[in-house]
Amino acid sequence: MSVLEQELAKNPASTGASKTVLTVKTNLTETGHPGETVLDIRDNGVYIRTDNEQERVVVFGIMKEVRIVAAIGGGVLIADMEEEAVVLARYTSVLNNQMSFAAKTMNALIRSEDLPVMSSKDLPRLCGSCQSRLPEGTNLCPSCSNKGKIIVRLLRYAKPYKLQMVGAALLMIVATLMELVPPYLTKVIVDDVLQPKSVGEMLLWLVIGLAGTRVMLTLMQTLRGYIGVWVGGKLMGDIRRDTYHSLMNLSLSFFDRRQTSQFIGRINSDSEAMRQFLTDGIIWITGQVLMLVAIISVMVSLDWKLALLALLPTPLVLFASMAIWPIIHKLWYKQWRAMNRINMLVGDALQGIRVVKAFGQESSERNRYGDANEELVKQGIRMEGIWSGVFPFFSLITTSGALLVWYYGGWDVVQGGLSLGTLIAFTVYLNMFFGPLQWFSQAMNWTSRALAAADRVFEIMDTPTDVPTSVNARTIPRVEGSVELVQVTYGYEKHHPVLKDISLKVEPGEMIGLVGHSGAGKSTMINMICRFYDPDQGEIRVDGVALKEIDQEDLRKQIGVVLQETFLFDGTVAENIAYSKPDATPIEIMRAAKIANAHDFIVRMPDGYDTRVGERGHRLSGGEKQRIAIARAIVHDPRILILDEATASVDTETERQIQEAISRLVKGRTTFAIAHRLSTLRNADRLVVLDKGKIAEIGTHDELIEQQGIYYKLVEAQKEMSKIRGVEAG
Repeated sequence: MSVLEQELAKNPASTGASKTVLTVKTNLTETGHPGETVLDIRDNGVYIRTDNEQERVVVFGIMKEVRIVAAIGGGVLIADMEEEAVVLARYTSVLNNQMSFAAKTMNALIRSEDLPVMSSKDLPRLCGSCQSRLPEGTNLCPSCSNKGKIIVRLLRYAKPYKLQMVGAALLMIVATLMELVPPYLTKVIVDDVLQPKSVGEMLLWLVIGLAGTRVMLTLMQTLRGYIGVWVGGKLMGDIRRDTYHSLMNLSLSFFDRRQTSQFIGRINSDSEAMRQFLTDGIIWITGQVLMLVAIISVMVSLDWKLALLALLPTPLVLFASMAIWPIIHKLWYKQWRAMNRINMLVGDALQGIRVVKAFGQESSERNRYGDANEELVKQGIRMEGIWSGVFPFFSLITTSGALLVWYYGGWDVVQGGLSLGTLIAFTVYLNMFFGPLQWFSQAMNWTSRALAAADRVFEIMDTPTDVPTSVNARTIPRVEGSVELVQVTYGYEKHHPVLKDISLKVEPGEMIGLVGHSGAGKSTMINMICRFYDPDQGEIRVDGVALKEIDQEDLRKQIGVVLQETFLFDGTVAENIAYSKPDATPIEIMRAAKIANAHDFIVRMPDGYDTRVGERGHRLSGGEKQRIAIARAIVHDPRILILDEATASVDTETERQIQEAISRLVKGRTTFAIAHRLSTLRNADRLVVLDKGKIAEIGTHDELIEQQGIYYKLVEAQKEMSKIRGVEAG
């Protein structure tokens, strides 16, 4: 008999009258097969019903905790008992958020805590039209993607340049019509000059007409090309600008879930595909359609019977194009995926080149690249190979039309029913007709690429930020520095909160040291204060105003951050110090560097403040980068300061210089400091000890030492480690 059965046997009344708290429906049975399972969560337990009307009950009295175990494409809701674990329900990943909320609700009932409040994040994200699951981080449904709307949205980018594009279109129309003139003039030369052998002034004027047509055609094509290049450059800039602006507006959680290398391709190659479609694609396709209509009209006017014979292969070409297009579309997607993978590999390897070389993994990286490159080559061969087979096939089909024209037209010429010039003009028009027709399939593929690229770019633009600025956001020119956290709960994964019910009030100018084991929630807490993420529950206030009500730019102007891993941009020392205040004067930059104990090593550099620091600041040591980061924060002059392990991984002398700089920086500012060496936090007004996401202790260094709690144990452990290092050094 299981623990559950034993408990129910002992206390059958535990399943009696009860109040329903939450009802959740899953889409899998207990065995993992498609079907409905209903979880009726009541105040005394969870009542589980399946499709076959069977019901079982698990009471909260025998549960320790309810947890979620993630699986491929779904998950399992599990209740931990004293001696065993019981599976409550299985579900697909579309219900992840909803089941996470169910787990939080049951854990609150088990622990007799306040019940969580459901938000939009806890509901499954489904498409309103087809009810399929929406991709993480976007409201765009791939299944319901409307190509027509995408084209209309693309065309909006061309609206500012409509006059130029109309001019290019008119030039194209005139050029298209002029291309029909040379074959007709050739007919006239053959029929009215060469055959009657009346060589004279007429031939000269006809040849001049041919030459003039070609010259005018060249001029119009050149002018249209220039307009296309100008408009294309402007469009490319507009698309790249909007894409980059959208990326800058997205929250950190968006980038946490994705490889940043992929966005380089979206900004560049996808934008280029969209530009080609707008400047070349639409005009080219329109021009070719116009050309086909005009050619058919001319051929019918010359000889309608011969025109019908010439057009016999056309349906076959169109049918073959439509049949092969889905295959080409799939092959192109595989090729794009292989290209995307190789781009991400190169991006990761080059960004982490020092780690690669430090661990001697050049050979491993070469092998990874080799595998990805081989896949790209394979997909490229497949893609180009199918085109190599398609075009000869199309040529064979179109040749059959030409053969029919030559045979029946030639026979008509022999019989005297058709002039030789008409037959020659007909064959020229036929070649002009089948030329663009052969490219019909590739034009569809080209359009498909552009629309797929637009889909990816618009996905970025349409992705809502997780930390949106309020419509009526308040501006705060200057804050006093009071910070208050009110029952804040947050988890990067909703069912695994990192911070749990945190409440803390910090007075203006107070220095708070955050202490705790790795993973206790220290960095998450400062991320919340910077509003990189919004709490799942509770709120954070600055000067009594909720962060959600403050304009984000104004908020960030009041907060300065010095991180353990300092990021410097590939520019000069002065540019990096003045990053937070681009209009800072040289005097302000130098003053900040002196306060940060950075001036002396900067002036010893070959170019002083104009020395380039290299990508990510690799030309500087860790301590030098930290002091430049402190100088950057000083120039920023924030009212609230965040120090996240600002003295980690540096030698004693460098740490002393950094500590001196920090002691000057924190004066008069509300400061939150995380430090690897607890001794550096002795001067903090209060120490907040975090343990498993909750505040375990608060007090000064001396007060916490007297309590001999978690902080005392951490200090003692560091002392022991220092002794061991001292012995090893000796």
